[in-house]
Amino acid sequence: MPDPIRTALYRLFDADDELLYVGISKDPAARWKQHQSRTPWWRDVAMRTVEWYDDRPAAEAAERKAIQTESPRYNVVHRPTPIPGRIPPVATRPQRTLADVYRDRPLTDAQCRRIVALLGLRDRLAGGVR
Repeated sequence: MPDPIRTALYRLFDADDELLYVGISKDPAARWKQHQSRTPWWRDVAMRTVEWYDDRPAAEAAERKAIQTESPRYNVVHRPTPIPGRIPPVATRPQRTLADVYRDRPLTDAQCRRIVALLGLRDRLAGGVR
């Protein structure tokens, strides 16, 4: 039986204390460098926390529970249900928002009305889209 390897559970937060990502690694600093070079959301990370576990299975269980109960924005694996307003992810990319989808394409009036209705903002827009 191999020796247990201490494994860290880390959480990444933005400047507004929104949880962006939960992950595990035996070397969090090296993993963060990977995130920095591979993920577009890394620029939003303002705070990091780390909890150490005696072995990887314990860290994996804690990671699964944290993702399912805390709903970090960019985790894909272990998510219990899709987040409203997000396109269901595929395994090779993080979840995308409507802003990501329509970044380079203007919305039609019909699309704007549909989004406003889905978000329940119709009554909050004074003289805006109806």
